[in-house]
Amino acid sequence: MSRWNRLFSYFPLLMTLATLAALGAFAHDPSIWTLMLVFAVLYILPPTVQRVMFRWSPLKLGVSMIDDRHFSSWLAAHHIQAFYNALPQLESLLRVIPGFYSMWLRLWGSRVGYGVEWPVRMDVLDRNLMDIGNRVVFSHEVELSAHCRNKIETSCSRILVREVHIGSHAFIGTGARLDAGASVPSNASVPEHAAVGVNVTFGGTAHHPAPEDAEFVAV
Repeated sequence: MSRWNRLFSYFPLLMTLATLAALGAFAHDPSIWTLMLVFAVLYILPPTVQRVMFRWSPLKLGVSMIDDRHFSSWLAAHHIQAFYNALPQLESLLRVIPGFYSMWLRLWGSRVGYGVEWPVRMDVLDRNLMDIGNRVVFSHEVELSAHCRNKIETSCSRILVREVHIGSHAFIGTGARLDAGASVPSNASVPEHAAVGVNVTFGGTAHHPAPEDAEFVAV
């Protein structure tokens, strides 16, 4: 792991301390300003840090190493987003208010259409790598993951990063999982607990943009 990636691994700890400090300020002096400070720390700071980081080191789609001495922008983004993986209730609150979770994903860098219906409980593991059309409906406990990890003989890990694409008016059933590069056509209905694998188009076959993507199919 590079020195910068090691530094980003402390981001969840820094978020915890910043959140406690903001809550302490609100408890000491309850006001609209301290409430806005809490909101800014929880929901504005991490996406902003990630966008600045991507300006410095743009995210590259495809296959790359993540635990060698070269900086991995995907791994840094993973550390930035880990705070919400540990506390999913923070995102569940956003899904209760119509339109807020779609705006949240757009803030991270995803493309999300209008009228998307989000359940209270689901997992989006790469908040900046979603391409979702209009009026898509998600059922409970869906998982969207734009990355897939693979261990190789040298004890290093390779990561495949591809956007997840969901066309307009699609329906994603309860417990379905969409992996890196998965694509759901417009008006398609993914059944419950289905798995759309790496670079697979639902109802079709796999199409790998690069030959090295194929090694992740069986992962």
